[in-house]
Amino acid sequence: MIDFDPFEPGFDAWPYDQYRRLRDQDPVHWSDLLCGWVLTRYDDVTRVLRDPRVSSELERADSSAVVDLLLARQQRRPQEGTTVVLMDDPEHARLRRLLQAPFTARSIEQLRSSVERRVTARLDELAPRGTMELITDFAYPLPVAVFCEMLGFPDEANERFRRWTAAVAQSLDLVITDEEYDACMELLGEMEEYLAEMAELKRAHPGEDVLSALVTAEIDGERLSEGDLIAQLVTLYVAGHEPTTALIGNGTVGLLAHPDQLARLQADPALVPNAVQELLRYDGPNQFVRRIALEPMTYGDRDIRPGQVLYLGVGAANHDPERWGDRADEVVVDRPDAAQHLQFGGGIHHCLGAHLARLQAEVALGALLARLRDLRLDGEPVWSGRTTLRSVAQVPLAYASAPG
Repeated sequence: MIDFDPFEPGFDAWPYDQYRRLRDQDPVHWSDLLCGWVLTRYDDVTRVLRDPRVSSELERADSSAVVDLLLARQQRRPQEGTTVVLMDDPEHARLRRLLQAPFTARSIEQLRSSVERRVTARLDELAPRGTMELITDFAYPLPVAVFCEMLGFPDEANERFRRWTAAVAQSLDLVITDEEYDACMELLGEMEEYLAEMAELKRAHPGEDVLSALVTAEIDGERLSEGDLIAQLVTLYVAGHEPTTALIGNGTVGLLAHPDQLARLQADPALVPNAVQELLRYDGPNQFVRRIALEPMTYGDRDIRPGQVLYLGVGAANHDPERWGDRADEVVVDRPDAAQHLQFGGGIHHCLGAHLARLQAEVALGALLARLRDLRLDGEPVWSGRTTLRSVAQVPLAYASAPG
């Protein structure tokens, strides 16, 4: 019998072989480790994401060792307040209306010239060096700087935010010890304290930025509570840059593993937007989405009871050959239906940061491939070891600067 096992050797570097075995042998799989169902087929995951009979609120799940542990941990969070990600409608819809305006495709497109300037300036420094560590030198600083600009934060917050957001990402993992979780909560407390200080500053001295708009915004005549405001800011910050960093890092590793596709992309830069969608499908950061069944439902030959927890294997679904064909485990930069990936979820909880992540990745990867030649690994990539928000932590690169 196969089991979902994030501790399996090699899982952090390439979990998709285990996903394939689950999909082939037990696609609606009961996991004793998670006390819930793990779904790995594209059609099943898509259905649940759009199914009104499921909830994002863990409080609606039946008691189990895992649910009880997670609820107890929620009580240890430093700041009261609920992120929109863990809300159901109608409260979710009310709050999302407030948050979504800065993240529409039109609003994000207005940032393109700023992103291009930042990428050009950074590569002006990095290109002549011949080597870089992709994440620290390039993939992380870009989205942090862009999001600090959007929110009206000073750039000096960058280094602290890297520690803080990494802690938030780790705290979402499917399997994490109490000691690791408490360490994450200590760093989250520092982040929330900083965000509260910045919110107070914007109330006193508002500007033309997202945070100034949020601290004065009203929903049905009421302003956000301090706890809910801080919870949304944490969510926005992680959504605004964590997927971008992972997309640039994971995507570069994926292209280097497929040199024919890398060469094709360098020869035809017009393929970059579609390639970004394909890299999100191939190895995007979001691997699992949690939902709770509210009514009896059947997936495959499994009957799911109300109150049971479903872990939707987004990463597994994005490699399902029933949906993606025989080359599901390969990068295909001109894949015609690449944009149908589930990396940003679906239904009412579609990721707010999707447009921002794609725009930054298009600019960043396009510039990397245009300005660097003979791009190659200068050592082995190091993976973060996270299960839910998967990312590569270090990518040593060597290259030659393109002429002109």
